[in-house]
Amino acid sequence: MISAEINWRKRALIFILTISAFRLAVLPAMGLTPQDAYYWQYAKHPAIGYFDHPPMHAFTAATTTAVFGDNAFGIRFGPWLYSLGILLLLWDFTKRLFGERQAFWAVLIAGVTPLFSIGSGVLTPDPPLLFFWTLSIYLGYRALSENRKSWWLLVGFAGGLAMLSKYTAVFLAAGFAMALIFTREGRRHLRSPWPYLAVLAAGAAFSPQIIWNAQNDWASFAFQSTRRAGELSRWRLDLFGGMLASQLLVVSPIIFGGVLWASARGLFNRMPSESASAEGLSAKSKYLYLSAFSLPTIAFFTAVSLRYWVKMNWLAPAYITGLVALVGLAFECGRPIKWLKVAVSVAAFETVALYFLVLVPIFPLSGEAAYWDGWRELSVHVDSLRAEMPERTFVAGWGYKVPSELRFYLEGRPETYSNEVLGRHGLNYSYWTNTEELLGRDCIFVADAREPFREEGLLAEYFDSVAAPDTLRPTRGGKAVTTYRIWRCFGYTGR
Repeated sequence: MISAEINWRKRALIFILTISAFRLAVLPAMGLTPQDAYYWQYAKHPAIGYFDHPPMHAFTAATTTAVFGDNAFGIRFGPWLYSLGILLLLWDFTKRLFGERQAFWAVLIAGVTPLFSIGSGVLTPDPPLLFFWTLSIYLGYRALSENRKSWWLLVGFAGGLAMLSKYTAVFLAAGFAMALIFTREGRRHLRSPWPYLAVLAAGAAFSPQIIWNAQNDWASFAFQSTRRAGELSRWRLDLFGGMLASQLLVVSPIIFGGVLWASARGLFNRMPSESASAEGLSAKSKYLYLSAFSLPTIAFFTAVSLRYWVKMNWLAPAYITGLVALVGLAFECGRPIKWLKVAVSVAAFETVALYFLVLVPIFPLSGEAAYWDGWRELSVHVDSLRAEMPERTFVAGWGYKVPSELRFYLEGRPETYSNEVLGRHGLNYSYWTNTEELLGRDCIFVADAREPFREEGLLAEYFDSVAAPDTLRPTRGGKAVTTYRIWRCFGYTGR
């Protein structure tokens, strides 16, 4: 029995090290995505909070680029480190719930799932969110299963750091409320002060973003709540279909369906016999605990998808406990290995195919399917124009993606600007730009067809004169990736 347990531990460790080494090796090989570049811009403008996301990924990028430099490896090392931590936490969490064999399969599935694999190499709020989300759930399980009531302070602080990563972590509160109220072990803890003190610990960890909001008229909270609500459309089945299709792609059909099945079964307590559970919580409590952190997130974003475009990564936290429940139930139901092998094979095939598409530029991708392409060619063209214009000429772009990529790739990495120079909201650019400092200066303004610029008349309103635009069409595999339009603008007036 001991040798078998050591074998599963060794297999898991070998897999984690192998997949992590591969991910580390490809970090500098992938073109910088607009998200990488934009969130790197956060780190270049240090603050305790930001407009459209909390600051944890900015703190992370500031640290890693200070060590490795402002390059693709330095920008992405933080997400890679978080992904390694997630796999290690997932191993120990699943082992405590079900045993080492199940823990190996949980780590294997998480390691090859496209959403977690590709996401581990891009700087977004999701890697720190998923790490601290997993850490909080792991600590919460140990607090309940080992009756460590004081550990709720750690649970709350980790949950607060998840909130400091991304607002989606608010669903941790719903999950812990369900786990504490609807399990026998949880109700025992509710009679102590520790779960309530955990709320204070979470607030302390999240306080930088609260302070930033208080200093900026609660702009970020409003943007992510009332403004988002105001953007809801009429009921649309096509939006729901798009959400469903994206989830089937990024987690694979078998894993997606299995997570839904396992989460629903755990919530409604249709469990195998108690004798099947390991030490710790009862079998029913274990599966309810897992479902509490998957179903509320899935249900909320499914409802939202009927009236709003739900991005493929928004459901990511739900899959952490969802796939643990899936593996546990697969073993409870008997003879799971063949089925799990099929699930892993399908997910791994999708992940390998995605890496191949990203890393091998022979495929004729265009538009949003190739959002990491075209920026180097654009930067070379803009640099040539800068050389012909006055020294104080500044560079701006429509949307956040163009100026962020240009800031990274342009010679000397000059400060770049966004919609705020044309009187529109530039997301975080609006908070670190003083347009009065630009008055009288010339500008190179760029728009990408992947983010349409339909207000060209604004250029004439904000500059004394504007030359006819240049056009640039970089290619990939013989096909145009996108169309850039580049204007030379003279004498910024700021209206």
